[in-house]
Amino acid sequence: MKINPIINPNITRSYQANSARSLTSANAPQAGRDEVTFSAEALNFQKSLQAARESMETRTPEDMNRIDAIKTAVQNGTYSVSSEDIADRILSSVLGAR
Repeated sequence: MKINPIINPNITRSYQANSARSLTSANAPQAGRDEVTFSAEALNFQKSLQAARESMETRTPEDMNRIDAIKTAVQNGTYSVSSEDIADRILSSVLGAR
């Protein structure tokens, strides 16, 4: 008894014909051109980043001095916030009051 192989000998020709046809179709990418599409989240992140950059540019010298003082205190290990202040801020943000 002879069992015929499952692989069709014409399958490679069919594959080659289909891939040649798909490369020449009108919606195939042009050679040498890449296309990038950004998601909605990436576009929102870009807008947020731009807004953050603009806010950095509009800081007053007093704001910058306060930020520098906090940075120095954190680096020295002397910066501390009371647990009551943290709890107050959390509650005010949850309740919507500031």
